[in-house]
Amino acid sequence: MAHTMIERKDVRELQRLAEESSLSFKPAAPRKAASRAALLEMIDILSRWSAAGLASIAGIAVYLAIIAGRSFPARAAAWTALILCALWVCRRMRSQFRAGAAITARPFRWRASYTSCLSILGVIFASAPILLTPAGAPAAISLQITALVMLGAFGAALSHAAHPTSAAAFAAPGAVLPILAAVRDGNFVLIAALAAISAAGLIVVFAFSRTIARNAGLRNPRTRFVRRGIERGGARTHNTPAETIAKNAF
Repeated sequence: MAHTMIERKDVRELQRLAEESSLSFKPAAPRKAASRAALLEMIDILSRWSAAGLASIAGIAVYLAIIAGRSFPARAAAWTALILCALWVCRRMRSQFRAGAAITARPFRWRASYTSCLSILGVIFASAPILLTPAGAPAAISLQITALVMLGAFGAALSHAAHPTSAAAFAAPGAVLPILAAVRDGNFVLIAALAAISAAGLIVVFAFSRTIARNAGLRNPRTRFVRRGIERGGARTHNTPAETIAKNAF
């Protein structure tokens, strides 16, 4: 029946039906990705703010080495050597980028290389409760090291929040490894407290990272989509449906 009704319509009616169906069709909205300008701005923020995070990691690492070195000098020496090497590489990469070295012309490649170094640094720093103190160590030293490690890890993650992966390089180990140290000691009350602190810290870092990305996106919108929308809107205002049918008919 429907096929017979379509055959009875002339060319103009079929063109009108086709135009109405195309106007009523609403394609799925594309995913709103950040513009290149917004990504470059966040890379610049990462290179500027990361200095504070690396400095805090260095200061806390020296203090932890002094605390643990009194009771466990071998462990403190090995851990200090590891973290100083990782810190040196990260600070050198950041300094070269800020100084305008050759890698500055490729900011996305620099960000990937810098993040890979941060992941190593974050794991070494967050492993202090496990590497600096053995099982059965004095509770005062263990608690102090655990608190400082979590404070330094989440503080460094906030200073690297312009890139979520760089922030996760500090936040994820800082949230997991201290809990593993508490599991090793069998302190279930401390495990619950550390789990709550880790969850709160991860939420704060994630929210801060989203805020930076949203503000950068508002300052640097994707103008290509806006321009296409304007061009399509202008084309529709100049060509009415009647004019489009007339052009297609003749």
